[in-house]
Amino acid sequence: MNIKAVGIAACILSASASASAFAQSSTVIAAPPEKVITYVQKAPAPTERVVVKEKVVVGQPLPETVVVTPIPDDPTYAYAIINDERVIVEPSSRKVIQVIK
Repeated sequence: MNIKAVGIAACILSASASASAFAQSSTVIAAPPEKVITYVQKAPAPTERVVVKEKVVVGQPLPETVVVTPIPDDPTYAYAIINDERVIVEPSSRKVIQVIK
């Protein structure tokens, strides 16, 4: 095998190792099913309005001060109502999956 072929093989191995490491460090949660979205849309709002200074962004975790409520029929998801916006989150990481408009 010549040096050029060895270099190309090394690049391919390095790229696949990097992709594998990235896949392990970033878990992708599927879009919530319609029944979860409907549940969150109909859930009663808390008695006290929850306001945070930070902008609610898909992919970013909610502040620890925000209470997230599990979806009873699908514990893969939870929700919160923040700044008058209903959001669906991944419970263990608290990352926002979807903002319900």
